[in-house]
Amino acid sequence: MVCSKRIGRRPLAKALSMALMGSLAMATAARAEAPPTPTPAETRMRTDVGFLAADAREGRSPGSGGIEAAADYIAATFMNAGLKPAAGADGYFQTFTLGGTPKLGNDASLVINVSADSSLKAEKGEFTPLAAGVGGTLAKLPLVFVGYGITAKDDATKLDYDDYAGLDVKGKAILIIRKTPLQGEKDGLFGGANLMRFGSFRHKATNAFQHGAAAVILVNDAVSVKDGGDELLKFPAAGTDVLSNVPFGMVTRAFADKILAATKAPKLEELEKTLDEGGKPASRVLEGATVDGSFPIERKSVGTKNVIGVLEGSGPLADETIVVGGHYDHLGHGGLLSGSLAFLSSDIHNGADDNASGTAMVMELARRLGRRTDPLPRRVVFMAFSGEERGLLGSQHYVENPLYPLDKTVMMINFDMVGRMAKDEVTFFGVGSTPGLDGLVDAIGSSAGITVKKVAGMSDGFGGSDHQSFYQKDIPVLFAFTGTHKDYHRPTDDTEHINFEGMGRIANLGELLLLDFTRRPKRPEFVKSAAADHGAGGADPARLSVTVYLGTMPDYADGTKGVKLAGVREGSPAEKGGLQGGDIIIEFGGKPIGTINDYMESMGRYKPDDEVVIKVKRGEKDVDLKVKLGKRPSQ
Repeated sequence: MVCSKRIGRRPLAKALSMALMGSLAMATAARAEAPPTPTPAETRMRTDVGFLAADAREGRSPGSGGIEAAADYIAATFMNAGLKPAAGADGYFQTFTLGGTPKLGNDASLVINVSADSSLKAEKGEFTPLAAGVGGTLAKLPLVFVGYGITAKDDATKLDYDDYAGLDVKGKAILIIRKTPLQGEKDGLFGGANLMRFGSFRHKATNAFQHGAAAVILVNDAVSVKDGGDELLKFPAAGTDVLSNVPFGMVTRAFADKILAATKAPKLEELEKTLDEGGKPASRVLEGATVDGSFPIERKSVGTKNVIGVLEGSGPLADETIVVGGHYDHLGHGGLLSGSLAFLSSDIHNGADDNASGTAMVMELARRLGRRTDPLPRRVVFMAFSGEERGLLGSQHYVENPLYPLDKTVMMINFDMVGRMAKDEVTFFGVGSTPGLDGLVDAIGSSAGITVKKVAGMSDGFGGSDHQSFYQKDIPVLFAFTGTHKDYHRPTDDTEHINFEGMGRIANLGELLLLDFTRRPKRPEFVKSAAADHGAGGADPARLSVTVYLGTMPDYADGTKGVKLAGVREGSPAEKGGLQGGDIIIEFGGKPIGTINDYMESMGRYKPDDEVVIKVKRGEKDVDLKVKLGKRPSQ
């Protein structure tokens, strides 16, 4: 289209010149502000993390279709990098099973018999089993009201409160109230941390089990009803792991009041008022009442897999193995006791940093070593572990069922949460597990422009990730980590927050370390550190609520009743007291132990320097051991 207005040559030239100058200025500014072009490695890892942390992977929870797709993706990457399947594996997979998500059957029932010809049957919406307990059938169990189900009589808390005082509940069902008395008073008996501890499902379940109760029936407290109504908890709301080995269910307050009225006991509201005003238990046998019920909980095991690819070595050291690993599972949709720090959310927890980043690092190093033309002197085995978030289960399965001899496994390098590098810093755990490793990571880190941080007291190979399983087998380890953050174990741990430039630099560092380990003429010598204990194996220290140190390493992969020990720390109170790897703890301080939750709850009753008798099953014998507890160090 021709403009009808005549434009002179000079004004037109000036306009074009100004436009050109403006364009050049804008282009220059854009170049100055544009981020540097990502390297091919950064692009590859961005693609890997993007796939693993996509919503379609469903949070990579074991047993889900999402984690299966992730396993196939990792296996295809290993194959394309030139890695071979491990001897004895199922292709690129080492399969194993772990506890699946519990499911509630259709025939749940609860009947309270109040006389020979009178009973109260819970209708739909009045009763539900809870997944935190075991399934089972109840038949004519006597019923006892046990207040809030709390025992707080120990040296650690200095409290003097016991709902079970003077009661025999062995073999009986108990009716208890949620949370604690006086829960609204911050300075009251159960204010602050005591509310969280003694009002927890774990405390109530363990306390019932250790008093011999055969079943727990829970009812809402008045505060919960005031805030949210008298609704039954959802089946998995108290957690999906068995807190203790008793059936655990819930009734409405209205149904609980029917039971109390039929047994001529005061209403629930009156009993709560008595507890709150007097600060003393109001427990009582509900005369004549017995319980029949069905808790149809099915716990099918689910299959999952470690993904393993191998680059064989060449020469006299070819039978020695270096493991490069990281876990690829995450928390699925979260939920209470899943490990999620947003456990009330059902959003997908994508786990971009934890641990799609570490898995991408393992795949990137596999590509780099796989394309080298010079043969590696030692075998390098790349592993992506499942079940880490459940307690290091994938790596524990491997070390108990190794595809290559552990006595010829000379080093394990672990990458977990390496996607949030800040200030050019990377933290390394395990630098004390072999001589010279401390200086080596400093030197290689410095050459890469990376500041290496080593956390005091954490140089012994522990730290709650998969390297720990190898360290417990006397294998030197190194664990790279860029730190925790506000998105840790939350639905917001997404790909958009990952520092891929930093991951590229960590990959460069990791490649140099790997080449050193494969080429050094002598195998790394294992050093067992005498550093302080940092908790009970893979458990989250934030959930342990204990101040004492024992030095045990529970075997989280073992399903034995009680707590089986994978080992004990050298020089620890456990070792000094005579505990050994393979022992099964069945009593702690005279209280029975059925699950890891019973164990941790029992430990929380003591303070450092207390002596406690621990009964263990050792082979066919029960052995009593007296142990003086130490002080748990700050984290």
